[in-house]
Amino acid sequence: MKHSRKKLVLAFVAAVMMGMPCMAQDVEPPFTWEGKGSGSFISEEGTEDINFQFELSIDEQGMFKGQTSNEDGTSKIKHVFYTEPKQYDFPGFFSRKLIIVLLINEYGNNPMLSVLNGRVLVDRFLYGEIMLTRYEEGSDTARALGVGNPEATLMEGDELPDGLKSALKKCLPFGMVKIEGDYRTVADSGSKDGDAIALFNGRDLEGWHIWLEDANVDPEDVWKVRDGEIWCTGNPTGFLRTKEEYSNYKLVLEWRWPEKPGNSGVLLHMGGEEKVWPPCMEAQLMHKRAGDLIGMGYTFNENKAKKGGFISFTPHMSDPSEKELGDWNKYEITCKGGTIEATINGRLQNKATGVNIDKGYIGLQSEGVPIVFRNIKLTPLN
Repeated sequence: MKHSRKKLVLAFVAAVMMGMPCMAQDVEPPFTWEGKGSGSFISEEGTEDINFQFELSIDEQGMFKGQTSNEDGTSKIKHVFYTEPKQYDFPGFFSRKLIIVLLINEYGNNPMLSVLNGRVLVDRFLYGEIMLTRYEEGSDTARALGVGNPEATLMEGDELPDGLKSALKKCLPFGMVKIEGDYRTVADSGSKDGDAIALFNGRDLEGWHIWLEDANVDPEDVWKVRDGEIWCTGNPTGFLRTKEEYSNYKLVLEWRWPEKPGNSGVLLHMGGEEKVWPPCMEAQLMHKRAGDLIGMGYTFNENKAKKGGFISFTPHMSDPSEKELGDWNKYEITCKGGTIEATINGRLQNKATGVNIDKGYIGLQSEGVPIVFRNIKLTPLN
């Protein structure tokens, strides 16, 4: 296995590990785990370390999905086994056995299975051993490890299956992982005003329209769906917008910069000619400027730009509330009548009143660097 693939395996496994704190006795699905971890592994160059970030979500039926990411890329969870918690005399302290299975390079010439054989303490602190074995489709080892199932599943019980224990004996240890994390519950999608609408279905760009400044470029080379996320290369300049127009709503979405940070934006009340900067209100995504509000062809009471110009502008209210590079950020944008409020990661960053446009398409910008979006939902407001 190449060095970079080893790092990816480790990051993947560690992320799954982090997901297991979700199994706390007082936590009920649905919920999502987000956090960071670190690990050490053995390679031909000696012992090496890696840091990573993770996300893992569990729905009401106990099905889960998740991934990890580091400088070498991302990977998805394949299978999880865990035992019931073992209680100790110290109040509130318990541990449980944990096995995580990952299929690496599934379509390569020498695909490998990576397995985490670990333990969870009080559903928060995790540690474990990283193991590898060669993958053979349909083999007893593959079946015991759950590889080949159409869905990523979680299996629990008082004891681990005997077949799983036998499969572990065929795996070669090559590293250790330690993680600490927290969970957040998934809020009810409904609201007193209306039910949330998923503008992005997680599979494809149905319901969206792409416009690019360079009409000779294939739109699918710029905007594509990968692992339930919308990936944009940033070049050429353009946008992805809804095919329907909306007014009076709360829009929630998440974004992150997979490489270097740069510029993008959420375009509100879009209309008119399709061009690089179409008439709209923009909720800025530029790194360290997220939360700025920009009117392109429209104005509002808080405008700090030259009166009567094409551009209206007001900066974000307080210090940037964006997370570290690579982490997911959450934008909550409320548009009601002539008022727009922009909140980033729970902090109100801007408010525009007297906006002279209150209906149109919703768009995402392609503006120079790669950016990723997910969980795009709209709740109608009465």
